[in-house]
Amino acid sequence: MKTALITGGNSGIGKETARALVGLGWRVLIAARDAAKSKALVESIRAANPRAQIDWLSVDLSDFNGIEAFAAEVSHRMPVIDALVLNAGLYTRQLTTNRAGIELMFATTHLGHFLLTHHLLSNVRASSDGRIVVSSSVAQWMGGRMDLDTMCRPSSSQFLQWAPFKAYGRSKLANMLFVRELAKRLQGTSIKVNGFHPGGIKSDFWRDTPGWVTAMVDPFLVSEAKGAKTQIYLASHQGLHPTGEYWSACKVRRGSPANRDPALSRQLWQYSEQVFGITNFGQPTTAAPQMKAG
Repeated sequence: MKTALITGGNSGIGKETARALVGLGWRVLIAARDAAKSKALVESIRAANPRAQIDWLSVDLSDFNGIEAFAAEVSHRMPVIDALVLNAGLYTRQLTTNRAGIELMFATTHLGHFLLTHHLLSNVRASSDGRIVVSSSVAQWMGGRMDLDTMCRPSSSQFLQWAPFKAYGRSKLANMLFVRELAKRLQGTSIKVNGFHPGGIKSDFWRDTPGWVTAMVDPFLVSEAKGAKTQIYLASHQGLHPTGEYWSACKVRRGSPANRDPALSRQLWQYSEQVFGITNFGQPTTAAPQMKAG
């Protein structure tokens, strides 16, 4: 039986991917902050399909101290992970930081996933056809050149609505730079690493955006089920060959020039390792990584 871990799997496209993979006979573990929402989804899927192999775990990817224990529990339940779906996303109307003092969107959707992958990479290696699927966005075009020096000192210009959009774009650019670099480092293995843009989704994501933004984008939003199609394809399509690519509508796209910059991807990788004191990515020690930022 194929297995998948889906972060942010209790809502949006993560929820639809969970439903789809369960329907294909996969065993699915969803991970998200809201335990009540996760439990409700699991119960609804089991009610519709009594044979469904699905469960949930609670995790806050912005809390770096909790990720190692979470990963240990995942490893206990799923020694082999066929698809590690790094789907959790976050948009904040104002810039803020996590407990380590790093801008929250970047800390959650890039660094949290980076650390989680570090702890679970051996589980994906154990699969004969391992996949790592990362939710990015066309918003990567707003990511600029990844000014990493500002991560621990996010702009104080909270009244400028552009600042959160730029920070969100930076987190989505980071997702793709992570994909590019990880794919290079996994060359010669059977693991496929890909990122994708799901399209603008009619989901709870927009609850924190300004009203004028919601009104502007609403006519162009697609359903959660449609937005999940590329994620499901990258996780489950038999014979998938491309790795290290950016996808949309189940096709490889180019994306922004910055997301294809190998020097930038190496720079981000080195920064991310330094944050956690990681020296051998994918080979965690028994002790938690030593935080270098904060």
